[in-house]
Amino acid sequence: MQPWWQKKITVGAGMVGSLLLILQSVLGTIVWPTYKISQFPLAMLTAKGTPYEYVFKTLQLVAGGLVLVTLIALIRYALATKKATFDRDLRVLTLSWLVWLLLQFVWPISIDVAITTKPVSIRDIVFGLLIIIMAFAMIQLGKSARKNRFESLRNALTLLGILYVLFNFLSYVVTLLGWPIHGFLDVMANDILAVAMGFLSWYFMRLAES
Repeated sequence: MQPWWQKKITVGAGMVGSLLLILQSVLGTIVWPTYKISQFPLAMLTAKGTPYEYVFKTLQLVAGGLVLVTLIALIRYALATKKATFDRDLRVLTLSWLVWLLLQFVWPISIDVAITTKPVSIRDIVFGLLIIIMAFAMIQLGKSARKNRFESLRNALTLLGILYVLFNFLSYVVTLLGWPIHGFLDVMANDILAVAMGFLSWYFMRLAES
């Protein structure tokens, strides 16, 4: 009997999750006109007291859970094929993804923080460190992919890891400057992360059995 982690539906679950994460900002604009995609961070959709807080929290959990299923399946694949460094770096990425997902749910911003420029908070520092760890994990996984001759995966993860840090940094800078494009850069950063997970899922789904 075929193991669950070899099935296309399992390995491809991350693609569906990634698409849902990318669609968050579009759905937010449609159902809640107060949310301005260019001006406010994506976290405003799950901010405390907002009308669709739990709708978008649920969406994030479902989407993030689908990505997590794929990551766990890939860890099983790396173990079965004795790809030690690939397995190690997948575990780091999976752990950082899980922490990111849980913190988004249990530690949302408040609505006033979402719409105004505030001094750097403990939450900002924690998420900033998590962004760096996540990007580092993607780049390291790219290096491991190269050792295993997954060249296109290596190129994609390296580029997306760098862009993820860059757009998050730019988002922070324009917030301090008071420029009204914080939301756009924040959405781009989150979409880049989702694309990275979606590409990882797509890459191995092609190799998986039906």
